[in-house]
This record gives sequence, structure tokens and C-alpha cells, in this order.
Amino acid sequence: MTRVALIGGGLTGLSAAYYLERDYPGVEIDLFEADKELGGRIRTDTTHNVVIEGGPDSFLATKPDLVELCEEVGLGPHLMGTNPRVRGAYIFWKNRYFPIPDGIQTGVPTKAKPIFTSPLLSVAGKLALLKDFVAMTKGREDEDQSLGHFLRRHFGNQIVDRLAAPMLSGIFAGDVDQMSLKATFPHLLAAEQEARSVYLGSKRRKAPPPSPFAQRYHSIFLTVDRGLQQIIRKIAENLHQTRIMLSHPVQRVTPKPGGQWALSTSSGVQIYDALVITTPSYVTARLLPFLSSEAQDILANIPYADLAVIGAAYDPADVPVKTDKTGFLVPRGSGLRMTAVTWVSSKWHYPYTEPLFVLRAFYGRYGENILQQNDDQLIQLFRQELEKSMHITADPRYLRVFRIPQGLPQYLVGHLERMARIRQELKRFPHLFVAGAFEDGVGMADRVKQARETVQQMGQELNLSPTEVPFETST
Repeated sequence: MTRVALIGGGLTGLSAAYYLERDYPGVEIDLFEADKELGGRIRTDTTHNVVIEGGPDSFLATKPDLVELCEEVGLGPHLMGTNPRVRGAYIFWKNRYFPIPDGIQTGVPTKAKPIFTSPLLSVAGKLALLKDFVAMTKGREDEDQSLGHFLRRHFGNQIVDRLAAPMLSGIFAGDVDQMSLKATFPHLLAAEQEARSVYLGSKRRKAPPPSPFAQRYHSIFLTVDRGLQQIIRKIAENLHQTRIMLSHPVQRVTPKPGGQWALSTSSGVQIYDALVITTPSYVTARLLPFLSSEAQDILANIPYADLAVIGAAYDPADVPVKTDKTGFLVPRGSGLRMTAVTWVSSKWHYPYTEPLFVLRAFYGRYGENILQQNDDQLIQLFRQELEKSMHITADPRYLRVFRIPQGLPQYLVGHLERMARIRQELKRFPHLFVAGAFEDGVGMADRVKQARETVQQMGQELNLSPTEVPFETST
């Protein structure tokens, strides 16, 4: 019988276990997780009859893999979209709320009138947008550059600092002036190559076909009615052939003759026919000391951003500002350390919850050391900044601090080339598969897609026979 070891019990590792069981039922699977619970960065607090996410709060319906997986494991009836009566977000700048102009996508205006009439930009900032229409030398397709440099070259500094950077910080917690254009938004480079003007090139792009899942659930962003940790629980409930070993860190991985692998843990040494590692890059580097020094350096030195999320629930009467959007983003230079606040009760209508107003505040950008502060210091900072931004002075009914050390990998300039060198190095070691958010996507749907593709590749390499029997799931 083929034996496979999975290292890492986050969404990627669990999804890989699910697809292995579904498609190759004869495989024996062991999943090792160093933590005492599954889920990685996905954490949901429902202890006080409210839903507070400690990590991501949604996933994209336009990327089908995770929606399909949720439906397969019985969560279809529990998927829900954002509140249809609430659209868009604010920018908090100079102690005021400015609506994000309509048509801004990844910091790029796709509609002229909303951005030219927005009070968020000065006259000089609006005139700088015209740079995009001036005949310019196209960038070289084979050279990477920072997203910030690219956008500043086309649209000026104001739109980057006040719109693009805070919008993208919510996805990557990164510095746009170091973030790889090719690894994050290559379609912007394609727009420049096609039309020189990114605005015109973006408008010429053929719109993708409507997403059937976005239509089914009436939303681009989806969650689960009792929080995203339900996905982790449901996948685990549907694993019938996988031995899950919590609080079980892998100490060493050793290649054996014939493409087999020896795993050393506190329980001893076991031999496997294939190995899938889904840990953060710095852990993966430690587990694979036999890789070349170049590959070791690449994995060990992928930077990560430390993050903190503070969730709080208030009596609605204690919230004096109008919360008619999903929340607000905070540019650098605003006088606040928080990067964004989500008005959870406006964005989502969770059932089964108390009638409290719930919000989440985000702290941490690449290059900051937000977690040097202890929880009491973070709470004090949060309350000071919430009073300044939302004029809330009352005590919350409930508050929770989530600390997320090394929470999000950073795709710095040259990232794709470095990942290509890692993949080339891994070819030297049969039946070894490495997956993770550091490689090609931080979103939840990206993780599931990579897990599915990794299992397909493994099946081909090991000549596994796909199942001809329907895979049963629990509902």
C-alpha cells in the first residue's frame, strides 16, 4: 500500500488529504501538525455568540476550488455572501472618511469621472493621473519591478499612497514599493504592453465570464454562517483514511533510496512513499537541509509580515459613526498604526448571533514589528485609535486579540524567478512536493487549488489508480 505523509494541518494540508482520499482511496495517509489544533491561520471565535475571525474572513467565489470543496463536504447550505445593501469601503485620511471612488481595481482607476471628482485627491494628484495617457516607453516583459514603482510611473504618488497601498495592504500586508508586479498583478503589465496606458489597456481586457458560484450565492466574497473554521472542521470530519497527529512536529526529513522518505518525529522514524510539505517557507527550509544552499537561502529568507487582529463587540448605541459600508482603510501617514477596520456587522449578516456591533481592527505591515507590543499595549493602542477614528469611548462587551507572527509571506521583486529555481531544485528529489502560501497565492481558494493540483501531480508520479467508486462525504 502506498504511504503518504503530509506535513502541516492548515487548509492546504487538509485539502490535500481530502483529495488524496477522494481520488486515491487505497493510499494510507498520515498528517502531522505541530500545533494542538488544525487550521493554520484560520481561527474563528464564537464564544460570546458573535463571529470574530482571527485570520481571513472570506474567500472568492470567482475561484471555484474552495466553493466546490465546501459543497462537497456539506457546507453548501451554510455558505453566505456579503450584505447586499452594503457596498464599498472608506479611506480614513486627515481625520475624515472618504468613499473609495467607484471603479478602483487594485489601485488602478477603470472609470474616469469618480476618481477625478473624488475629494480624496488634490488637483495635483488628479493631474498626475494623466501621466498614464502620455506616450511612454513600455517596460520590458522579462524584467520584474515593484508594483509601487509601476503604479507611480503611470498614475503618480497620491493615488498609490492614499488608495492603492491601503487597498493592497489588506491582501498582502506588504509594501507596494517592494512588492513584485509579476507575482501579484501581472495583468497590469499586460495592459501596459498592449496599450502603454494601463487605464486603456485594462478597459480593453475582455471581461471574464460570470462566475456561476458568485451568481448562486449572490456575492463575490463568501464565508460560512458560523465562521471559516467550520471549513476546517468539515474537511477533517470527511477524512476517514487519514491519521491526524496533532502536537506532532516533524523533526527531520531524510531521502531514502527508491524515492522513499524517512520522517523523524517524537514517535520515532517512519518510511513513506511520498511527502507533501505545506509549512511556511522558513519551516520548510529547516525540514529540507539536503537542498542546495541556494534553495535553502531562498526558502529561509522569504520575508513574512507580523500581524495582529483585534476583534471587539459593542452595544450598537455606543457606536456614534455611520457604518454604511464594509469599513475603512488607513493609509500610511494618517497618524494611526492600524491598517484597516472591518465593520463586521455591516459587511456580514451572521445568523445565530447577539445583536451587537462587531468590528475587527488590523495591525501590522511588512517591516513593522507590531508584535513587540504585548496584548495590553495593543488593546490600549486599539482603544486610542478607535476613539480617534470612530469616536468610540465605551468599553466593548467583548474583546479578543489574535497574534499572528509571520502571518503573510511577501512576494518581493523577483519572486517568480526565485520560485522557479526552487521548483527546479525539487525535481532532483522524486516524490517530494512542496506547497504553501509563500509560492503562488495567499488566498484560501489559492491554497485549495494548489492542494488539488499537487495531489494530481503526485498521482501521476506514483502511478496511482484513481477511484472508480463514488467518494462518500458526511453532511
